[in-house]
Amino acid sequence: MQNIKDTIIDNPYKNYMYSYPHKKSYREFNEKIDLRNLWVNRKNDKITLYIHIPFCKSKCGYCNLFSSTKVNKSNMKAYINTLVREMTDLKDVLQIKDECIFESVIFGGGTPTMLPIDDMKFLLESIQNILNVDFKNVFFSIETSPTTMNEEYMKLLNSFYINRISIGIQSFFKKELDEIYRFESLENIEKALDIIFENNIDIRNIDLIYGIPSQTIESFLISLKKALSYSPEEMFLYPLYIREKTKLYENNHRDTEKMLGIYKVAKKILIDNGYIQTSMRNFIRQDMKSELYPSYECQESEMIGLGCGARSYINNIHYSRKYAVKRDRIDNIIDEYIDEENFNYATYGYILSEDEMKRKYVIKSILKISGLDMKKYYDRFKTNVLDDFSKLNKLIESGYLILEGSRIYPSENGLQFSDSIGEMFISKEVQNKIDLFEE
Repeated sequence: MQNIKDTIIDNPYKNYMYSYPHKKSYREFNEKIDLRNLWVNRKNDKITLYIHIPFCKSKCGYCNLFSSTKVNKSNMKAYINTLVREMTDLKDVLQIKDECIFESVIFGGGTPTMLPIDDMKFLLESIQNILNVDFKNVFFSIETSPTTMNEEYMKLLNSFYINRISIGIQSFFKKELDEIYRFESLENIEKALDIIFENNIDIRNIDLIYGIPSQTIESFLISLKKALSYSPEEMFLYPLYIREKTKLYENNHRDTEKMLGIYKVAKKILIDNGYIQTSMRNFIRQDMKSELYPSYECQESEMIGLGCGARSYINNIHYSRKYAVKRDRIDNIIDEYIDEENFNYATYGYILSEDEMKRKYVIKSILKISGLDMKKYYDRFKTNVLDDFSKLNKLIESGYLILEGSRIYPSENGLQFSDSIGEMFISKEVQNKIDLFEE
């Protein structure tokens, strides 16, 4: 049996641990769940509203997200009309009167700004009118791409008081972008960045990827320094993940040693330039600490997702529509969503046991610099986290985690190997369902 160090460093970039459990573990519920009965038990009226727009110009070689390149105006219009129907049912589910019960509205995808500007305006107005969202007083975030961002779109988003824009650049080298099937021109990249950074938006995030086969430490640092020249409030550095059924899967040529080297040098440059590392991937500008430093209270957050690739969660229940990576299956699920008429029930998802809730709590805590507060864990579960998970003690002994008072948080080495550490807390039941997942 491998020791804990060998287990962690054996494959540091196997999976991106962004949520638990992964949607591959979701299954049909034994009985459909009435959402009105479910959401009447919400903890508070500060809910995240997530809007999923599944459309993309092309499918990047590393992407296993629920997204489709079946893009035409009529299909997108039909999708938006269905979103509005779902929104109308949601108003009844949540018993919304005149108040605004959402603290944030997050658009993800896909590429939300693939929508024609008139459709996006209609959708934002519908959110405002049907769900009583006051965009002046909620946190509004959207993902975009170089090809789809222009001055007219920026003007529309500003009219709805946009707070955060995240743009996937990945690299400033055309050869590297082509290698990962990301077909963006360098001209469009610079135009989009100029538009975004000429506007006074609270948070502007740039994504970069390291681990592209032809990429060198030198070429990545050129991309990093180019991104830093814009002084973004936030940056995400993603290792190149290779997943099944993606274009890059058959020709997986990652050099993990080189990737670890890039990570270390990039981290130092970001810190030297006034950024704080909050997780393996996330860096925030020091003056944005009060706005962007991870909040421990997110452990108890609740989210409602609208759209065919969105997930929702409340208490121990996660639900969504079916998940897929294959293009044909994704398109079928989108078509089924467009034809759907009743949005009052959840039929597919995962009901977390007490043990799974504990695992989710640990994973969402120990991979961030804010760490895990053992007292809060005890208040939540009435057990000691070190008794519940002996692996935490081993990670502390091995130097991947630090125990300081009642707080457990990742060391520098722990941050570097966060994905491997997170994998250690996946339950056998969840892993088995992931392994048996079929589209």
